[in-house]
Amino acid sequence: MNWWTRVKCFLIGWNPEILKNCSEASYKALKKYSSSILILLFIWGATGYTFAQRYLSIQSWWGCAITALIFIVIVIQIERQVILTVGKNTGIVVFRIILAVLMAVIGSTILDQIIFKNDVEKVLVDLRTDKVNEIAAKRQKTIQLEIDKLNGIIDSLETINSRLNDEVAKKPTIQVTNVKTEKIPVRNNDGSKSFDTKSTVETQHVANTRIEQIKTNYETISKCRNRLEILYDQKINIEQTVRKELEENSGFLEELKAMIVLIKSESLAGAFYFLLFSFIIALELLVVVSKIGDKKCDYDMIIEYQLNVKSDSLKDMVKNNK
Repeated sequence: MNWWTRVKCFLIGWNPEILKNCSEASYKALKKYSSSILILLFIWGATGYTFAQRYLSIQSWWGCAITALIFIVIVIQIERQVILTVGKNTGIVVFRIILAVLMAVIGSTILDQIIFKNDVEKVLVDLRTDKVNEIAAKRQKTIQLEIDKLNGIIDSLETINSRLNDEVAKKPTIQVTNVKTEKIPVRNNDGSKSFDTKSTVETQHVANTRIEQIKTNYETISKCRNRLEILYDQKINIEQTVRKELEENSGFLEELKAMIVLIKSESLAGAFYFLLFSFIIALELLVVVSKIGDKKCDYDMIIEYQLNVKSDSLKDMVKNNK
């Protein structure tokens, strides 16, 4: 048995040691099942890689490859549920059909958004225009509130400075009086010592303290005006900023909404989506159809035989123990 046959056995979950004793019919069944799975692996591997790169913002190729590998492993495990079922199991078939429909919807949606990328971008321009206007209006309102607040502070400080400048013009200096007190020793008539207190008054003129307050106010006014320049610039360019943010952070749901609009408005896009959906769901059901429609190969018969033998053996063991 060559390595490729062992790989195919691994994919569908068959035991290569059991397969060695089987006929050509089992090898054909192996090829059929593995071919169906490989087709799905190629499709879902590419879908997972692109999905990771486009919507999960994974920049490294190995990160996208790991995501694609996860998609592949999930597909393998799902298909094994049908292939490795012993005998007939209607429940698993129904469940697989439902799962196939869901996977086809997800797969066709992701692939369509990739295939119709340029068309979706055109629809997004119109959808984003409304979103830009909505977000820009809210931000402009917030910016305007801050602008009004800063203008109020500036007007208040300028009024205060005008009054303080008038005071400084009338009285550029102020008189400051310092009183110094010192104790002078005095000898009393009885020979004891005591202290007399002597106070000295010194007067000097210093710059009006209002000048420092005016300077501080002007510094605050300067900071407020610098902030106002930034806010006015943001207000002018608010629409461009919001549009750039939306374009840089394009999400899956946003593009999905645009895709739905495109399908509804363009009959050709809708027809292609239905065609792709039908194609994927047909691929998803290949294994199920093969499992239901074909006769059992000798590999399946061996597995069922081993199961029956083991089951009978256990039943006999239970009877003997009784």
